[in-house]
Amino acid sequence: MVAASDLGSDAERRGGSSPFIRTQIIYYYMKTTQTSKGELLAGIQISLLKEDYEAEVTKALKDYQHKATMPGFRQGKVPFGMIKKMYGQAVLLEKINQKVSEALNNHIVENKLDVIGYPLPDMEQSQPNDLDNQEELNFYFEAALKPAITVELKNHKINDFNIKASAEEIDRTIKSIQTNNKVEDKEAELNEELFDKIFPGQEVKDIETFRSKVAVEMEKQYVLEAERMFYNKAVDQLVEEIKFDLPDTFLKRWIVENSEGKITAEDVESNYDNSYVKSLRWQLIEEALVKQSPELVIKEQEVRDFVRSMYFGHMDIETLDEETKKRLDDIIDAIIKDDNQRQNINNQLADKKLTAYLKENMTITVVDTDYEGFVQAVLPQVELAGEAKPKKSRAKKAEKEEATEETAEEVGEK
Repeated sequence: MVAASDLGSDAERRGGSSPFIRTQIIYYYMKTTQTSKGELLAGIQISLLKEDYEAEVTKALKDYQHKATMPGFRQGKVPFGMIKKMYGQAVLLEKINQKVSEALNNHIVENKLDVIGYPLPDMEQSQPNDLDNQEELNFYFEAALKPAITVELKNHKINDFNIKASAEEIDRTIKSIQTNNKVEDKEAELNEELFDKIFPGQEVKDIETFRSKVAVEMEKQYVLEAERMFYNKAVDQLVEEIKFDLPDTFLKRWIVENSEGKITAEDVESNYDNSYVKSLRWQLIEEALVKQSPELVIKEQEVRDFVRSMYFGHMDIETLDEETKKRLDDIIDAIIKDDNQRQNINNQLADKKLTAYLKENMTITVVDTDYEGFVQAVLPQVELAGEAKPKKSRAKKAEKEEATEETAEEVGEK
């Protein structure tokens, strides 16, 4: 799935802000008019009179005059006419753009419009404005409105896999452990020396106990893999099954505008149905889930607890002295103040909470299986040319072998 630009749909849950309404709201009198351009598309007209911006333009130019220095004039003594000739047009455009932006924000907030992304200029309505001679300037925009979505998760059925390590999978993992712990190019023997190296301090004395502990560690990794697969499958399924309309023509244009030249209209057109729109639809479904279930909104304490568990989960916090606890809190503060780390943590925590929520509320069928059965169930089957039955693809086989090796490495790190 190609990631689409954030529409602001899950900003509240993940601790962000709307990508459009970010400026401070300043109230003033200007004429705004909203019309319907379809069920999910609004037209917004903003009309400015000279009196709406003229005084601010003059004040800004006088500020320039006070600071300006030019040959033949002392600072602050450059004639106002010269300043206006040099900077007037740029200042005028700046103030008009500022007023229009504020008017759009005000209109959206005051009318409680639930918009997707941000408004775009209405190319059909817009006409060039004569800034010097027109008493009234008119600006036209289109705003996409979010559809009303109600999600009844119990109506959606999905499998959840309970993966147990089979004897064959345990054998392969132990073989990898022996290979990865070679001594003088000889495969490591299954003895107490190897057992203690893999599970230090756990008093593993025999092969059966070793196999049992290897199986436990393998199944811990299987749980993580099954959860990732469950989340991905649930997202794909909900996107497919929950039906609602979108203002597609607007959204295609919005994706291009938001990409800052990185994506062309042709790119969007060729990938919209199979890629972009899936991400857009999921953001809207996720937002609907959060509105229905406020417990999905991430709280500050949950962020701190998540960071504490991630970085200091091995420590018994309650036994630490107050000074050490204070140092740990300072480290947590530094981590969550970093915007990139904060966003990454929010995303991980949000996905974790949503996975648990989906498992609790969707109609789940638990499937008991080994890892091979899990792979066969969740990866697409590839039917080879000339074969009557679908067979495993090489990619599937390679992925399965790679997963076994990764599990062995995880066990070896314990």
